[in-house]
Amino acid sequence: MDKDVIDGLNRSAKLFIDRGTVSTVEEAQDRLEAFRLHLFIGETAAASPSHQAALLTALNCGHRTFLGGVTVSGALQTPLASPVVPGATLADAVQHLQGEIVEDIPEGVALISVGEPPTLYPSGFAVRTTFQGWRGGLVPLNAPPLDESVEFTPSGALAGALAVAEVFAHYDGEAMAGYRSVGMSLWDQAASADWNSPASDGPAATKFPSDFWLIGLGHLGQAFLWTIGLLPFADSADVRMFLQDVDVAGQSTQSTSVLTFAADEGRLKTRICAGWAEARGFRTKLIERRFASDFRIAHDEPLLALCGVDNPQARAILEGAGFATVFEAGLGSGVEDFRLIRTHSFPAPIKAFEIWADEQGAENHVLDDDNRPAAYVDLRDRGTLDECGLTMLAKVAVGAPFVGMVAAAVLISQTIRMVSDGMRMAVFNLDVGAPQYRSLAWREEPDIVLYGTAASMENGIVSTSISD
Repeated sequence: MDKDVIDGLNRSAKLFIDRGTVSTVEEAQDRLEAFRLHLFIGETAAASPSHQAALLTALNCGHRTFLGGVTVSGALQTPLASPVVPGATLADAVQHLQGEIVEDIPEGVALISVGEPPTLYPSGFAVRTTFQGWRGGLVPLNAPPLDESVEFTPSGALAGALAVAEVFAHYDGEAMAGYRSVGMSLWDQAASADWNSPASDGPAATKFPSDFWLIGLGHLGQAFLWTIGLLPFADSADVRMFLQDVDVAGQSTQSTSVLTFAADEGRLKTRICAGWAEARGFRTKLIERRFASDFRIAHDEPLLALCGVDNPQARAILEGAGFATVFEAGLGSGVEDFRLIRTHSFPAPIKAFEIWADEQGAENHVLDDDNRPAAYVDLRDRGTLDECGLTMLAKVAVGAPFVGMVAAAVLISQTIRMVSDGMRMAVFNLDVGAPQYRSLAWREEPDIVLYGTAASMENGIVSTSISD
């Protein structure tokens, strides 16, 4: 059995395999190789931390999904606002994230304009990211944007991730992609809230959570860290991160996990994430053992947990470890639901072990030959995978980094809102492909915030040069 086929499979390519629209694994990979993206940022937008968050988030997601390459143009000599990646300027950050800097926008390539559009650009697919305070999203290139005067970097990250999702939808044949406005408020996430209206906005964030315990450092965990790294802490040394995972990065990890690159293959995810966090001045501690039923935190350890693991056994015991507050997110994993997000927070009226009790021991099975996708049959017929290998392949999740990034923007914003007014959502459901169709249930009463917080910068750009 050739496990390299499974280990090396881009998780977005798995969509085409399981959908049955390709005949071979190679054909699925070729589909992604044909996807290309161009990012543009103008001078005014480049001076905005939230616009920078949109650009870098879009690039970080894009180069992992659009394997034909991501080109970037615009005011890239602008100082870097958040040292989420190494370098002193946007150009340095773009190169670190494997973007190709060019002068002109290529013909026939999907365009995301961050802020005001370029004066000249080829015809074709084009959208613009936009934000205002807690609101972020995208609009068709020449449609009116939001005001873009009140900074909130998670809204920029949300806009960048949603824009990449829209480009992916375009390449995947969705007819409305690029012709619609897509966005949401990270403050008022009710289905009735209009993200274009100031009524759905929230107050300026003056404090952020600063004491984090992260359970799971894969797709979601690394997206959480990226979003935290975009926050304008007055002093990054005030932020403490306990990083818990036992896995190593594989060849396919970089296709969904935004802090992982090819050179990280074989490294423990804790070490990858700690290196990233410490380069940004955050304090870290590594927990390289499983989150199990006997796990308990000590009295002087973080009381806020962020969970991004994908197994029900770990989720079911989240309330037993001693955290004051837990925020958890999960993603869909199949052809029909890979863009779905559900978040929970605890304590909650329905206990974690009740929510995930029915999922204990759930199994995925390979379909029989009458229903098995063509690429599975091809792998078997070529002798590449036996039945055991096909079963393993069937259990591999369809995944796209832009979905995890949207989830991170939502979840990290929930922790910030709790600092602001004590309110948090007990359950939240979102479809990245249609965020207007979302649902939530609030906690009835405000909570007392027991986890650590730190002040934000009042305004301005911090020009920082760091190295990984």
